Amino acid sequence: MSQSFKRPATDLFAAMWTAQSGQCALCGQAMLRNRYETVHARLWAKHRATIDHILPVSKGGTDDPGNLQLAHAQCNKVKGNRR
Repeated sequence: MSQSFKRPATDLFAAMWTAQSGQCALCGQAMLRNRYETVHARLWAKHRATIDHILPVSKGGTDDPGNLQLAHAQCNKVKGNRR
């Protein structure tokens, strides 16, 4: 399944992007705005912004905006279902 070339265009995503200044909540590095900011699709797949649950759903977390943050896809994957 291919990843979108652009970040999601939702109000929640935009608010989180602004609040975090485009920085990953897990590693603190800048996230990519769109696929064209990098030379290779694999880099986009790892460094694109994804929505992370601070307290994972599997541990009782909810989809409430207070439990969400943006993180690189790779950082989110490494974190898994840990808090």
